[in-house]
Amino acid sequence: MGTTLSALGPMQSTKLLLETAAGGALPEWEMLQTSFHLQSFSKGEDVFAAGEWQPYLYVVRSGIVKLNYLSEDGQEWIKSFIGEGDFFACPNVLIAGLKTDYFATALEDCEIEQIDFAKLKQLMLSHPAWQKATHQLLEWHIVRKEQRERELLTMAPEQRYQAFLKTYPRLSARIQLRDVAHYLGVTPEALSRIRKRLRA
Repeated sequence: MGTTLSALGPMQSTKLLLETAAGGALPEWEMLQTSFHLQSFSKGEDVFAAGEWQPYLYVVRSGIVKLNYLSEDGQEWIKSFIGEGDFFACPNVLIAGLKTDYFATALEDCEIEQIDFAKLKQLMLSHPAWQKATHQLLEWHIVRKEQRERELLTMAPEQRYQAFLKTYPRLSARIQLRDVAHYLGVTPEALSRIRKRLRA
């Protein structure tokens, strides 16, 4: 892409993500300045919890975030991991006007850029380039969600683990095996056996 993060100003990761999605420069970045926040989270801290009103786009500047559901009995199911330069948001809030239905939790100390989605919608009304960027983010989200559903519904645990390694090549070594197991829907012991078989 040829652009260094240091040259992009305070919204460095957000700007890089959105202009990549748009396929070029985007106008009126100053409109987002009033809604921009750079937040720091310690390892294990929630970025947000289920049942909150979080009408924001989040972009990870550093660290890893896991998006996870908790059942009534406390069992955890991890839907995805978000690393540097990647984004997350809750469609329940942005599209349906409901509350968050999952948790976003820092797996490492994180810096996260937060943008008010209402400001993005204003820019979309004024500029086709912003429409293109936001629609591209939505398409990426839909493809990622469909891939995840296909893995859970059609693949055996060993295949799901191999898909995890392919999906997260830069993150896999940084994620604890317990969290990988929760992502795959298996026990940590079962994951250890899968890893042993693959090494053999």
